[in-house]
Amino acid sequence: MSGKSMRLLMSGIMVMVPLFIMGQPRVVKVGKQQKFHKVLPPGNYSGLTWLGADRYAVVSDKGDDGFYVFRMEIDTEKAKVMNVGNEGFRSTGRQNSDAEGIAFVAEGQRLFLSSEQNGTVRELTIDGKETGRKLQVPELLRQHQPNRGLESLTYDAHQKLFWTVTESTLMGDGGNKAMEEGRGERLRLQSFGSDLMPRAQYAYQTDAPAKRKKGRNHVHGVSELAAMANGWLLMMEREFYVPRNRVGAFVECKLYGVRPSEGVPLNNDDKLDEHSPYLKKTLLCQWKTRMNLLHQDLANYEGMCLGPQTQDGLQTLIMVADSQHQHGGLMRDWFMCIVIGDR
Repeated sequence: MSGKSMRLLMSGIMVMVPLFIMGQPRVVKVGKQQKFHKVLPPGNYSGLTWLGADRYAVVSDKGDDGFYVFRMEIDTEKAKVMNVGNEGFRSTGRQNSDAEGIAFVAEGQRLFLSSEQNGTVRELTIDGKETGRKLQVPELLRQHQPNRGLESLTYDAHQKLFWTVTESTLMGDGGNKAMEEGRGERLRLQSFGSDLMPRAQYAYQTDAPAKRKKGRNHVHGVSELAAMANGWLLMMEREFYVPRNRVGAFVECKLYGVRPSEGVPLNNDDKLDEHSPYLKKTLLCQWKTRMNLLHQDLANYEGMCLGPQTQDGLQTLIMVADSQHQHGGLMRDWFMCIVIGDR
């Protein structure tokens, strides 16, 4: 990675975008955050996936189990989400399961829904009905900290692989010691084949959190994944910090790229520590949103997926933030678009 970087101003947010050598992912454009609270219901939107054309499936980590179908108009050249409309909710018939991630498999028109509450990834039909099939999640990945489980899910249609990772360190790998010790979270990035069985597992370490104080709320880890067509995985590291008096709350997001095929797979009995073979990661960009007297653009990004390509064949990345049901009348369900090149 080059030591040089460029600065982009996004809706008052300074975004650091490193420059890369040819052949690695690079951020071409970062769009401004957009909100559509006048036409969308307040939500807890925690994951989304592209269904094709202008339709996306979006999950909420509160409320009934299932997914919304949104129509989104994306200006790929400007990296801007122009309009969002709600086509309605497709229920599984279950009560809330803390749905956090969703992935679409075009072949068979199936969706897969990850539930943090019970550590499952279930297959659904396009109308929201359960098929009874599930990813065979290793028991180890279920031994997570409370509310820090399977936050992410993506599907690589080229390699026919699902990918998921827990938000924070598993109990057997140190639990909440990462936050206490001010170091990065030690995570297990897990793949699954089209037969729904586990494939390779890799070690991934986040950056250390900027804050070590607990405050009123402090969340740190990986909030979402997105699989690119060239074998790279995009990892969103997210730190959400709310002071005890709430003033000065911030969310800092960092978008990294990793290439699992260049990493060393873990064995089932490996424990994660400072000597583990963590994947080499490449910083694509980072941004910070705030809630204070000058800024009210706090955006807790939890959903991310690939969208349509630009006319030049570059890839868009669409993101949605969890506003906690537009908490306090101040938070918004923000949407954002980034354009990424891979040459």
